[in-house]
Amino acid sequence: MENPAIEFSARQRWRVLARINLLSALSQVVQIGTITPLLSLSMQRMGHAPEVIGLVVSASWLAIVLLYRMVPRLLMLLGLPGAVMISAALTVVAVLGMSVSHSPMLLFALNFMLGVGLILRWIASDTWIVLVAQKNQRGRAIGIHETLMGLGIALGPLLLSLFGVDNALAYYAGAGLAGASGIVGWSLRAAAVRPGARRSKSPWRVVRRIPLALCAAFIAGYGETSAVTFLASYALTAGYLLGLATLLLSAFGAGGTVLQLPIGWVADRSAYKTAQLFCAVLLVAGALLIALWAHTPWLAALMVFVWGGAIGGMNTLAVIEAGDRVEEHQLSTAMTAIALCYTLGSIAGPIATGAAIGAIGDQGLVVSVGVAGVLFVVLLMVFGGSPKVLHRASAKSPPNGQ
Repeated sequence: MENPAIEFSARQRWRVLARINLLSALSQVVQIGTITPLLSLSMQRMGHAPEVIGLVVSASWLAIVLLYRMVPRLLMLLGLPGAVMISAALTVVAVLGMSVSHSPMLLFALNFMLGVGLILRWIASDTWIVLVAQKNQRGRAIGIHETLMGLGIALGPLLLSLFGVDNALAYYAGAGLAGASGIVGWSLRAAAVRPGARRSKSPWRVVRRIPLALCAAFIAGYGETSAVTFLASYALTAGYLLGLATLLLSAFGAGGTVLQLPIGWVADRSAYKTAQLFCAVLLVAGALLIALWAHTPWLAALMVFVWGGAIGGMNTLAVIEAGDRVEEHQLSTAMTAIALCYTLGSIAGPIATGAAIGAIGDQGLVVSVGVAGVLFVVLLMVFGGSPKVLHRASAKSPPNGQ
């Protein structure tokens, strides 16, 4: 496709980016920020085991694994506005269905449907932002987008505090927000840029160019979904009231919100490995300190805030690196690969963490996520190479596939 930066004036470009961010944030509030903890808390109140809860929560991520190879082709066929409108419709149907269902199998199926909407919106919005933003502003543009994704995680639990988990009001509010995101997508029809067609059927070339980014996305998915699924339950077990437990989860999302733009700004001027290593070390340190400070609410909230920023930052850096290192015609494939790795982590996270909680008790959450962080630090130290070399290689990536 032609470079959209040439087609849009600076003012038009930022207006388009603002609406893309708005629709993506509205969807994020529902698809991850609200539904994941709402399902977890509702099923916990029904008496289901942590392993069952983890399996149901993982259904949306399983949908992504099964469908990821189709997404670039669907984006070409539907166009980006069409993809986000279909995503909104699927989300509305899934959320309304969850409001009247109590069967784990039916909830699994509905969450799977929500996952189809999630992957369409996710890849469409990431690809759209990279295509519209100028190359020297992509770090900030992606940082803003990832900031709003963290805001979605922060606002979702607030809906639970406002409407509770013993009725369907939170589901109705989620359906309304998802419908609003579809309306914003409809308003972007005039900005219907399309991702370029893939020149190769195999994504292996793209994978070889961004292996650390893909590993970072996996750890981000593992840690983020584990925390969103079990952090409120962890706080309840530590003696917190429901309102305070959901606020702790909001602190996690707030960290993922506030710290992403600074991370994107630093990534525009620094090496990916350095920033990834810093985030991974914070992830490990956060797991240790949350366990130590669990019974001191303000210290726990502070550490959860930093934890959320570090975990979200790993995904932000993965998207920034992919946008900078791959050619334009490979963008949707690269973003799909990152989404797939994040998704694999998001499937593994709740299942492994649920099993860890079942085996060792309440501290299974921080142990599970902390061990994943340690493994990534080791991976970076062994295979990461020099930060300066990585940065120079990124800076020399050929623009527009030339």
